[in-house]
Amino acid sequence: MRDAYLNVLELGYYEVGFAFEGLADENVWKRPAPGLLSVGELAGHIAYGEATHLAGECGKEGYPDLTKCRVSGLLIDHRFAYLPRTLDALPSEEHRALSGAQVLAELLRVHAESVADFTARDLDLDLPLPGWPPEWTGKNVLQYMAFHVAYHTGQMFTARHLLGEPTPDN
Repeated sequence: MRDAYLNVLELGYYEVGFAFEGLADENVWKRPAPGLLSVGELAGHIAYGEATHLAGECGKEGYPDLTKCRVSGLLIDHRFAYLPRTLDALPSEEHRALSGAQVLAELLRVHAESVADFTARDLDLDLPLPGWPPEWTGKNVLQYMAFHVAYHTGQMFTARHLLGEPTPDN
C-alpha cells in the first residue's frame, strides 16, 4: 500500500517539472494578482508541507516546530506555511535570489529527502504519525500530500497563465 501512495505522489512531481519548464526567472517570485501566491511561494508551500508532514514530528497546532523536522532548507520556512498568513509574509531576499531552476531543484531535494525519511522509518500507515493528532495517520498524510502537490501545481500553471507566461503542453 505504501508504494501505491508514493507512486501517486511521484506522479504529481512529474507535473511539477512542467510547471517550471520555460518559466522566466523574473516571474518566479512575482505574484500574478493580489491575494495570489507566486510560483516560487507555491513551491515553498509544497516543500514546507512535505518536510513537516513526512520528515518531522512537528505537530499541527499553530506553526509546526521546524527544529523537529529531519529535512531542512531554504524553502522550509514559516513564510510558506498557510494562507492567508503567507500573503503577508513575503519571501526573503535570499528566496527571491533563487532562479526557477534553483527553486525546482530545492523542491525536488526536499521531496526526495522527506520521502526517504518517511520510508526509512517504516511506520504503520494505520497509526497516527508521531507528534501529530490522531486523524493524521500515515495513510491519510500520504493521500493528502499527493492531493496537495497536484492542487498547488495547478495553481502554478494558473499563476503562469495570469502572468502571460506560455506553458508547456502537459
